[in-house]
Amino acid sequence: MKTRVISGVIIAIVLAAVLIPGGYILSATLLAVSCISFFELTRATGVHQQGKKCNSIEVCGYISILVHYIQMMLVKDYRYYIFSVMFAFFLIMVCYVISFPRYTSVQAMSTFFCFLYAPVNMSFVYLLRIRPYGAYLAWIPFIAWVCDTCAFFAGKAFGRHKLVPVLSPKKTVEGAIGGVLGSMAVGLIFGYLLYREIHNPNVFYVLLIITFVGSIISQLGDLLASGIKRDHNIKDYGKLIPGHGGIMDRFDSVIFVIPCIYFLAAVLVPMAV
Repeated sequence: MKTRVISGVIIAIVLAAVLIPGGYILSATLLAVSCISFFELTRATGVHQQGKKCNSIEVCGYISILVHYIQMMLVKDYRYYIFSVMFAFFLIMVCYVISFPRYTSVQAMSTFFCFLYAPVNMSFVYLLRIRPYGAYLAWIPFIAWVCDTCAFFAGKAFGRHKLVPVLSPKKTVEGAIGGVLGSMAVGLIFGYLLYREIHNPNVFYVLLIITFVGSIISQLGDLLASGIKRDHNIKDYGKLIPGHGGIMDRFDSVIFVIPCIYFLAAVLVPMAV
């Protein structure tokens, strides 16, 4: 537990160091973390063979990540993400066809999935940061960790009914509700911070809605990552973060919720300005 707490504090410090300045520091950090996450996912899904060098279809994935982040920094608009997605799709599928039968269709589809799941989803943090009031909004996806913590303690104290017993035996309905309520409480704190800037009481309702929906989706993200691990009989995605595992073990719920927070903020926050 001590190791886990120390790692958590270090992660929080690193987050502050990249989210506060934003810009190229944030985008470069997201690029690095995306590449690590992609590696962990390709290894978990069998695209990358343990103990072997990076193969050509993985290289296509890394090229796609680099192209995605370059266009993100140049264009700064999610509507152009379709270019990155289609570029990755065609590059990976061309590699699959040219190399046939070196790779299976499942490996090709898994590589594309790994690109979408972590690198693309994670890049929405940058888009959140460059929005109006992005200095506040970029922190909201990390309510997923608040949700995890509150769900854990609520489950310990009140847990009676299993949420998804086959996939995650320890999670309970009561814990999930506790996670949502804890996230909404933090949403009120964010609402107060934004209220000091916007001076519109509607911001409280907006942040409550965003954190309510975000907390539910973050728990689904946690379960999705757990499902992938169970399907492939692995305990952790990696060992990079002491006490937590890999990047995907620590950021699984955050990664899944980031685009949701972005679109909710894009639609709702202007109503409070």
